Amino acid sequence: MVRIRYLAVVMGILVTVSLSMAQARGGKRLEKGEEGHQYKHQLVSISGYVQPRWEATLAGDSLLNTFGIRRAYFGGSGDVGKCFSYRVLLTLTERPAPFIVALYDAYVDVKPSKLLSIRVGQFQTPIGMEKLVSSSKILFPERSYASGFAIDRDLGMMLASKVKFIGAQVGVFNGVGRNIRKDDNEAKDIVGRLTLKPIEWVHVGGAYLMGTRTSVDIVDTTLTVTDWPLSRWGAELALTPWNLRLAAEFMGGQDDTLSLMTYYAEAGWMFKLPCKWMYGIQPAARYEGFDPNTASDGDAESIITAGVNLHFLPKHRAKLALCYRMITEEQGEVNNDQIIAQLQLKF
Repeated sequence: MVRIRYLAVVMGILVTVSLSMAQARGGKRLEKGEEGHQYKHQLVSISGYVQPRWEATLAGDSLLNTFGIRRAYFGGSGDVGKCFSYRVLLTLTERPAPFIVALYDAYVDVKPSKLLSIRVGQFQTPIGMEKLVSSSKILFPERSYASGFAIDRDLGMMLASKVKFIGAQVGVFNGVGRNIRKDDNEAKDIVGRLTLKPIEWVHVGGAYLMGTRTSVDIVDTTLTVTDWPLSRWGAELALTPWNLRLAAEFMGGQDDTLSLMTYYAEAGWMFKLPCKWMYGIQPAARYEGFDPNTASDGDAESIITAGVNLHFLPKHRAKLALCYRMITEEQGEVNNDQIIAQLQLKF
């Protein structure tokens, strides 16, 4: 986990490098008789976005509401030579604890050929369709259960290739999660993902992850270490003809002897407007379900989300997302429906 003072140091380094490279863009002054060369310098690309929001929970006759910052990202990326590139991404988030600055992405890409790229560092494991899309581009302020069910960022290495309409990714990861710098066991997560895009607006894919987790129990000063298997598998489909988006995802998994399942289907349609300051209105709806133990009854949960996105400033992905989330528990129904209004600006 990166503390706030480290954020200032990293950003200072990025700005310093950017200014230095900008000054160097003019090239080196040639002395008399010296052979001239043309140098190309790549500036560090600084980017990010912020998502402040108002969120309310309907608790009986009460409306529990609060203002907050759901996501805030700031990072830099660039190329080094013809075969290397990098990305560093920091986040300021209020979950799970208030306003923590954390390292999200920190990786190097090596591209020895047009058909192969190698990624090393901390990044998202290649499983889950919605999870691999930036939260600035998804249909709703909150991702589905399926994205939370998938394994998040981890330290590892991944090979990726794309030949015509077939894409493949294979990765090996520590399996201990984001910002855990040391892995003290020999077990690793192995992930594979295959995607097909036979035509421009059709996407089909699937992924599988297998790994091992370790639990430590202390009973009467006796230390017991237990290894248990973990797996995740997913299937995904997206259709994007015209300005319509139809998507569905199904994900299952095994945590030791516990079997889990989640799925969703969503639709959104962008209506373009002849207006410079607001270029589109996008109504959207989604149904999702989650069963944390398929062998047990009464613990499933479903959510119906309906909302609309108002899009401004196309180059900056500015939008106002409004939605209502109707949350239904299979047993023990509680009043926890949500209303969310979230503003986004990307730079």
